[in-house]
Amino acid sequence: MAQTQRKTKAEKPITAAQVKRIHTILHALGISDENYRAALDSRFSVTSCKDLTLAQAISFIDELEKLAQKTDRERYQAKMQKAAEEFAGKQPKRFDNLDNRPGMASAAQLRKIEATWQDISIIPEAAPRARALRKFIQRITGVADIRFLDAEMAGKVINAMNAMLKRAAEPETPQTPHKAA
Repeated sequence: MAQTQRKTKAEKPITAAQVKRIHTILHALGISDENYRAALDSRFSVTSCKDLTLAQAISFIDELEKLAQKTDRERYQAKMQKAAEEFAGKQPKRFDNLDNRPGMASAAQLRKIEATWQDISIIPEAAPRARALRKFIQRITGVADIRFLDAEMAGKVINAMNAMLKRAAEPETPQTPHKAA
């Protein structure tokens, strides 16, 4: 008689809370009904969680929770990776804050001016090179700083720099003195 009581105690049926927990986890994981029933059949030889014993339900819930934690961790890592990639791709470029000003130079033009000046300038230090660029811009356009260039002035500066690059690329030819007539 003692064995009969132990057997029925060990094979208590699943509780309603356990059934609810199983279905909640399945829904959160997005596991299809077909896959859920196949897992029950292969693991416990039942087709419904209501046929599980209390111990089997505890075991099944533990497995599902471990799967959910693993899935959550993978989703979190994927989300963080995607965010990092997006952040890296969206780093603001220099002068982006000056873009989209009506009539003014675009951020791309301003970056081109700076990059071209970097190639032209023979000044190695950044601060003196920036001062020289401001003086060059003032001489060409009458504007004190690169930020104040309008689109037309930026074009003039870029053209002047391109002419300087072209002259620097040409081979030097010896100058012949002019004969007086």
